[in-house]
Amino acid sequence: MTDRAVMLVTGTSRGIGLGIAEYFVERGYTVCGCSRSAGTLDSPHYRHTVLDVADEPAVRAWIAAVARDLGRIDVAVCNAGIVGSSLMLSVTPTKTWDEFATTHMRGVFLVCREVSKVMVRQRGGRIVNLSSPAVAWHMPGAAAYAATKAGIEEMTRVLAAELAPAGVTCNVVRPGLVLTGTARALGGDRAASMLDRQTIRREVTIEEICHVIEFFAAPASTAITGQTLSMCLIG
Repeated sequence: MTDRAVMLVTGTSRGIGLGIAEYFVERGYTVCGCSRSAGTLDSPHYRHTVLDVADEPAVRAWIAAVARDLGRIDVAVCNAGIVGSSLMLSVTPTKTWDEFATTHMRGVFLVCREVSKVMVRQRGGRIVNLSSPAVAWHMPGAAAYAATKAGIEEMTRVLAAELAPAGVTCNVVRPGLVLTGTARALGGDRAASMLDRQTIRREVTIEEICHVIEFFAAPASTAITGQTLSMCLIG
């Protein structure tokens, strides 16, 4: 049990997920993170579990253990994802498409389903899923990536309607470009092209993303659900 609010965050070994975990630990949360590799955040208020979000038994066991040990789950942030680029004609179902669909669609579905069971029992909670500006950009090479991120957005809207009677809100943050190590691997020309599509033509900071998550997670945001908030006025 803990007197601190409890937040679940997926994909916390590095990048945006790690930044989210650090931000909310500093603001009084107990954060329970997961990734396919070991955690790097050293704090008495952070717990790390090594798992793949697409592994149904592992996700079920993880979320059940958090709820049992800490007594509740107040906020869940589905951040885990992969990045890549491949033109449609070179996408192979067993490689590119399935990798995106497994991590983005199956992974988010499993985490949302299991955490929803806890939140419905406690009659309240916040689910925040991270999407991508690629949903609005229609860029060549992003068919599999953007389609599965768009699927997360629609899944969240449906979940918002299903969970509203239990006092659970479900929303999406669609960040602007964040140049994490994975994103930088796409190359400078591609990053520059993506920045040109934003109204605010600069990289978004992880702290700015956390401010949006904090808004959705706030106790006063009880009437905000089924929304996708796009950062940088993406056009």
